[in-house]
Amino acid sequence: MAGATTNPTTGVDGLTINMTPQSAVLRIVKVDNYGPCDIYLKTKEDKYVSGLTAKKNGVGFDVKTSETPVSVFQKESNGNAGIYYVIVPAGVYLEVWNEGIKFKTTSKGLTAGKYYTLTSGPTSGTATATINGETKTIGWVQLWYGGPRIATMNVAEKIAFKNDVKKGDNYVWGSLWRTASCNDVSSLYYQDNAIGSIINEKLVTPTYDYQGKHGLTLTGKQPGYINNSLFLNGFDNSTEDHVSGKFLLSDGNKKDCGTTMNFTIMGGIYYFANVKTDDADYTPYPVRPVLTIQTVKWNEQNIQ
Repeated sequence: MAGATTNPTTGVDGLTINMTPQSAVLRIVKVDNYGPCDIYLKTKEDKYVSGLTAKKNGVGFDVKTSETPVSVFQKESNGNAGIYYVIVPAGVYLEVWNEGIKFKTTSKGLTAGKYYTLTSGPTSGTATATINGETKTIGWVQLWYGGPRIATMNVAEKIAFKNDVKKGDNYVWGSLWRTASCNDVSSLYYQDNAIGSIINEKLVTPTYDYQGKHGLTLTGKQPGYINNSLFLNGFDNSTEDHVSGKFLLSDGNKKDCGTTMNFTIMGGIYYFANVKTDDADYTPYPVRPVLTIQTVKWNEQNIQ
């Protein structure tokens, strides 16, 4: 904000100052615990924004620039996934960069007094999969910051836990993919003492679909993820009143048993989710892979 007195005022009249917004706020979402997050801004003159200076005897700010990059926000690559806020100039041409990659440009400038959400990297994209010797393109989506990048479809055939030991090039979809782990889904649910193990609605909004499919749709709820959705197939015998499904996880802790992520929807009202560690390890279960890559940079979201 910046302001100036409308008229000289003293004494009982008090001091009247008109204040108007002069800057905007970037809501920066660091999408993972590994990727780069070194945000800096460039002007139309190819200068780097280094700060704002209040105008003397006037209303507003002058944009300070530098010949060398000046970070407006920086976090170490290892850890710190989360949501952060940075004040930036409004009403001027800006380019937004993250460690050498330009990913946003506003020619007219940002509107003063408003919030703008930026993610440090893409939260959806595609990656190739080698399936039976054939290269196919599979979509992926991330639903919460720090979360896995989940395939938008299941592996065509179900796989038994005892057979799900292949990794790298020998994995069912090739080296870019792996079976989800318990840690990958640990944020998706929590224990409610009154109801049971339910889906974490602070992260995602759960719904289900009647249009020829019965399953669980998860839609991101945090800033930067509200446009991201993922459908998890339910069992063939699911109905509108009772939807249930599961998919295999890569780690288990009981002998001769497999571990699965399970979900159940009761009457379209209650959304339960939990990890089971005592499923039969010889029984085939659906598999929903996740990307092996720990970070995806802007302009690199279509992985080959």
